[in-house]
Amino acid sequence: MRLRLSSAYDGRPFAGWQSQPGGNTVQDHLEAAVAKILKVDQRVAVHGSGRTDTGVHALAQVAHCEVPDDCRMEGGAWQRALNVHLPPAVRVMAVARAADDFHARFQATGKTYRYRLWHDEVLPPLEAGLAWQVPQHVDCALLEAACRLCEGRHDFASFAANRGDGKNEGRDTVRQLWSVSVERAEPLITLSFHGSGFLYKMVRLLTGSIVRVAQKRAPLSWLQHLLTAPAGEKSQYTAPADGLYLVGVDYAADV
Repeated sequence: MRLRLSSAYDGRPFAGWQSQPGGNTVQDHLEAAVAKILKVDQRVAVHGSGRTDTGVHALAQVAHCEVPDDCRMEGGAWQRALNVHLPPAVRVMAVARAADDFHARFQATGKTYRYRLWHDEVLPPLEAGLAWQVPQHVDCALLEAACRLCEGRHDFASFAANRGDGKNEGRDTVRQLWSVSVERAEPLITLSFHGSGFLYKMVRLLTGSIVRVAQKRAPLSWLQHLLTAPAGEKSQYTAPADGLYLVGVDYAADV
């Protein structure tokens, strides 16, 4: 039986989503919780919709796992049981039975990421690790113009970091961003990226580059050049993980 999980987590205590030898990732904790409920010693694989990096947060990460067909627990019981065995910084928000062929990663049709900027000279203690403090002047018109430039289908090679897994050669770096929007409620500025898929650190590199333009440290033409003719040139401006949230994963209506 296949279960579909929706989870939220504060990324600060963890080494990202993807399982690591140290065992302190969100995936590791979810897999350990499922194994405890099933009372098995071996790993029970939990497949996520994608990776989030160390320090990156999620409001609606989607994953799936297989449990025995004779397991009689319903979704609500699974949710409660999982949360009992998870650290407080990870919560399972919903569990439902999924089709046998459902795959959280391969059937995802799009994702939405949100980036929170704190535009003030003082970062409140309760925002530490949850937003990027940008105390310097930000030109809001330039900020919105830079966001509009990023919309559409582009080769985002200039905004992709190397994972160090030896798989970068020949990797497709073309992605579609359906929208990049700005919401302002000073001192909070929120950038939302909705697209077909995202490269490693793509949102953080785009955000760092957009902010650089909005601070008049680089012209709009620089950003446009990286989007239209990357030619191996990389942006060097990566926003910190603190302000980044995975807020939604899209699937076809019949999945």
